[in-house]
Amino acid sequence: MLFNAVELRPELTPIPNVNDDAAHLLFVERASEAIARGEDPVDFWVPDLELGFPEFVYYQHLPHLAVVALDRVLLERVDIVTVFNAVRYALLVGLPLTVFWSMRKMGFGTVAAAIGAAASSLLSSTAPCTRPGAAPVPCYGFDYDSYIWRGYGVFTQLVAMHLSFVTLALLHAVITRGRGYVVAIVALATLVLSHVLYAYMMAISAGVVALAGPWRAIPLRFARLATTGIGAALVASYMLVPVVTSGQWLNVSPYLDSYKYDSFGAGPILGWLVSGALLDGGRFPVLTILLGVGIVAAIVTRARPILVAAALFAVWLVLYFGRPTLGGLIDLFPLHQTVFFHRFIGGVHLAAILLIGAGGAWLWTLAGPWRGSTRLALVAATFALVLSPAFVERAHYYAVNTTWIQETKAAIDRDQDAKSIFDTLATLPPGRVYAGQPADWSDDLDFGLAFRSVRLYNLLAFREISSWSLPYQGPSLNSDLVFDFDAANAGHYAAFGVRYVIAPTTRQVPDFLQAVRRTPLYTLYQAPVSSAARYAAIADTVRVPSEPDLLPLLRGWLLGPVAASGAVLRIDYPAVPAGATGTAAPGCPGGVISAERIEQSRVTVTATCPTTGTLVLPVTYHPNWRVTSDGAPVDTFMASPSVIGVTLPAGQHTVIAEYRSTPIKTPLLIIGGLLLAAVTVGRRRMERLDARLASRWGGVT
Repeated sequence: MLFNAVELRPELTPIPNVNDDAAHLLFVERASEAIARGEDPVDFWVPDLELGFPEFVYYQHLPHLAVVALDRVLLERVDIVTVFNAVRYALLVGLPLTVFWSMRKMGFGTVAAAIGAAASSLLSSTAPCTRPGAAPVPCYGFDYDSYIWRGYGVFTQLVAMHLSFVTLALLHAVITRGRGYVVAIVALATLVLSHVLYAYMMAISAGVVALAGPWRAIPLRFARLATTGIGAALVASYMLVPVVTSGQWLNVSPYLDSYKYDSFGAGPILGWLVSGALLDGGRFPVLTILLGVGIVAAIVTRARPILVAAALFAVWLVLYFGRPTLGGLIDLFPLHQTVFFHRFIGGVHLAAILLIGAGGAWLWTLAGPWRGSTRLALVAATFALVLSPAFVERAHYYAVNTTWIQETKAAIDRDQDAKSIFDTLATLPPGRVYAGQPADWSDDLDFGLAFRSVRLYNLLAFREISSWSLPYQGPSLNSDLVFDFDAANAGHYAAFGVRYVIAPTTRQVPDFLQAVRRTPLYTLYQAPVSSAARYAAIADTVRVPSEPDLLPLLRGWLLGPVAASGAVLRIDYPAVPAGATGTAAPGCPGGVISAERIEQSRVTVTATCPTTGTLVLPVTYHPNWRVTSDGAPVDTFMASPSVIGVTLPAGQHTVIAEYRSTPIKTPLLIIGGLLLAAVTVGRRRMERLDARLASRWGGVT
């Protein structure tokens, strides 16, 4: 822990993130602001990315709300960016404590728990994950490459990593002894709300624990597990039910690599394991050796905790093989179409840490009859020496991370041109900003950093500026269209409500972009469009039956003459039969938009047209948006790309669009809370009932 505390101090630096932590920090900030306005903290609009999206309807959000809660406990005296970084830092430093407590709770000895804890934060899988003829891709395992600034920023997985150990230990107690139902339900529900995939994995792990015991007690063990699982699902139902009932509004990108769904196959994975790359990438395979010793210890000693760990390791290793090895068996898994099997490396790493601890303890047992404090001191010294290759490799990895953070912060701090551009933006009416993508000029806006860490568009998210940029996670139905955005096409600016552009001063831009502020490095331009609303003609009305059918339709519209002309498609979705209906509507060339007001979850405009017209708001369409015209409700529909459309009569109208939280969430949240309270009150009765059932199996569970 001391090693991590020292080496990871740069993680506390307030600096724009280049990975998913940029989105996570934004969610924290927007959640805090929503609470301050009295909005629903588990369902609000995040307007900054991909034309906006109600992130917490579909995404695990408890870690973000925990950061907000801590910020409130601190009376908001500390900048929330610092609070977010401090939480990440504490989780990175504190993993050994979590592992030690969890292993002791599962019945491992003190030495095994201490060695597992010491090894838990030293994993390195930087060498994988590679495939023949392909570039390396992120492994997303428990190694800290997944979490630190130069890594991948999977903040919710960082929380879930801790919760996985804790939840496994608590479920182990419930399954094997029938004790601790309440805390196990709370832990499992917390895991669901922190990382749905890891909760999915925990269900499998708990099933392995239930099977790893006397056969005659298996029905009772699974009954205990089912009771806990149902309780946790009901507590977390306020998030799970809306995901199931409104999942058609969530983007599933076809651009994701197939390995995410399929994984890599037995050959490559076993090769990484045997070579040491799965646990000891780039160094002597000390953890891999201890893992092997742990497997031998399970076979020789047949101690139940070690056998459970070995069973977990075997199961997760096979599941990690994925479709290339398991083939059609993958289709038997619930939700197999959306499960990322390559992330099952997390289950492999969890079980490996348990076995590493067990292997180290068994070796020490074989080494001699030392006892007491002297023995513990020798254990600590010996395994510090044994683990030294891991410490050295991690220290080097973190040193590069520190250098990149320091140089990036220095480059941003001295860039007065960028500061001037952002200061100018702050004085202008709010609007969506485009700062390029690799297809045009974003790579030129790199602050002169040789290692190309941060681009200028990363600062937009850090500053809570609404942008049209590469997606961090891509949940909006508009997300994938950014790759087809043409910076020279005026119709594209109108379609996505892009009002401002930041480009290199040396870059030639279209004439319709008017310079607002020039500096030696950057120029801020304004496009002749509104980010709030516009009148548009409807070229056709198209029925679309399912989410996979949307993107081809939208790309065809965007890349064709219709979008360039400023017209849109009216999209009936989901609807059958599929296809165009030929129903069109004229535009309003003389339409005027005035009195714009853009807020986090509310857009207000005054719209004037001498005829009936279609008003389009460049905000991601979702049925939770409510629109009124002069105080009267107006029906909404989806217009291309995937934004809000309404039909207005002739004349001048005050139009207000406002996001409303999903109605079912609050009742489900209350029901879950009441259920948890009932279980807490009746826990003694549950345990007595469990004891009576256990006696029918001879008390052996």
